[in-house]
Amino acid sequence: MINLENVQALVRMAYLPHASDAFGDKGRSAITTLLDAVKLIYQRCPPEGLRGMLTVAIGMNTTPTTPMIRTWGEPILFQLYDQVGNALAGADAGAHCMVELVPDGTFRFLQLGSDIDLKAAASDAIVYRYEQGVERILAKQYDDYVQKVSPILSSNFANATLDSLEEAFARYSEFALETKCRILADVWEGGVDGPRLVLVNRPESIMRDSLIQALQLVLRDANARPEHNTDETKPVDIRVEWFGSGAAALIEVKWLGRSTAVPRKPTKQVTFTDYGPPRAQEGANQLADYLDREVRHTASTSTRGYLVVFDARRNKIHGAANRLTQADAMHFANDALDYDPDHAKLRDDFAPPLRFFLNPRKSYFSTN
Repeated sequence: MINLENVQALVRMAYLPHASDAFGDKGRSAITTLLDAVKLIYQRCPPEGLRGMLTVAIGMNTTPTTPMIRTWGEPILFQLYDQVGNALAGADAGAHCMVELVPDGTFRFLQLGSDIDLKAAASDAIVYRYEQGVERILAKQYDDYVQKVSPILSSNFANATLDSLEEAFARYSEFALETKCRILADVWEGGVDGPRLVLVNRPESIMRDSLIQALQLVLRDANARPEHNTDETKPVDIRVEWFGSGAAALIEVKWLGRSTAVPRKPTKQVTFTDYGPPRAQEGANQLADYLDREVRHTASTSTRGYLVVFDARRNKIHGAANRLTQADAMHFANDALDYDPDHAKLRDDFAPPLRFFLNPRKSYFSTN
C-alpha cells in the first residue's frame, strides 16, 4: 500500500534543510529530536485516537522555566511520554492540544479551545502540526506539508493501527461476499457449493474464527485473539492490540438471517432460528457496554469498538434446499441497517457498524 511517488517526494521534502536554514545547527538538531518525539507520542496515543488538533514544538530559545507554550496559557508539566499519551487520549473532543519539549527532556502540555497562530509560533520554534490526517512542519517562514506514503497511514510518523484494521475489513468483505474463506465455507447448510440460504446451527463462532484468521494474516505488528473478557464476566468476540502502541480494537460479531436450530425436545420437523435488525442493535448495545467497561480494565489509551454484522437474510425463505427467485434471494443485499440509539454518532470510540452481506449461489435461483 506504499505510494512510491510520494516516497520520492518525501525524500525530496524541504523541511529538513528548511529547519537548518531557519535556525542553523540548532534547527538541524531540533528537527530530528522533534520527529523522534512525535513517533514516541504516537506510540502512546496513535493519531487515530486524537480528538482534535495536535501541535508539538521545540522552542529555539526557551528553558524549562520559560517555555514558549506559556504564551497561550499555564501549561501542565509532564515527565513521561505515557503522561502525554494519556492527556491526548483524554482530551476534549475538538480540542487543540499543544506539547512542547523543553531542554531538560520534560514536556509542557496545554489543551486549548481554539487554534493558535502557527506562523507566529514558528518564528522562534520548530513546529509539527497534525489536523485531520494532514501533517505540516513549520520553521520561521517555511511551512511544509508532509505527503502521505500510504493511504492507510494516518501519519507518516506512526505505525498503521486502526486505519489498517479498517482496510483489512474492506478486504475481508470481498471474500465474505462469495464465502471464499475456507473457514467461513462451513457456515452454510448444504455446504458452500449449495444454495447458501440457511446457516448452520450457531454460526457465529465460525464467522468469528474466519475473521480472526483474516486479521492475523493481514495486520502487521498486531495481535488478534478471540473471546476477550473486558472484565470478569463480559466477553467480547475479538480483541486486537498493536505492539508498541496505545491502540486497541474490540470487535463484536453478530449474524442476521436463518439458521438451523437444535430443538429442546426431539422432533422430526426441522426447526430454525431467525434474526433480523434487532439482533444488530443488540450487538451495538453490547459493544457500547463493553467499551464502557474497557476504560476501567485496560492500559490502552485509544480503544475503538467495531460491530461486524454478517448478513445472510433471504426473503420468503423456508428451508436450506429452497429455490428462491433472484429478487427474493437478493432482497436484502443493499439493505441499510438503522440503529437507535446510533452509538457511532453518539461517541467517538464507536466506529460505524460494518455489514458483510453473504451472497446466495446464483445458479440456484428459481425462474418461478
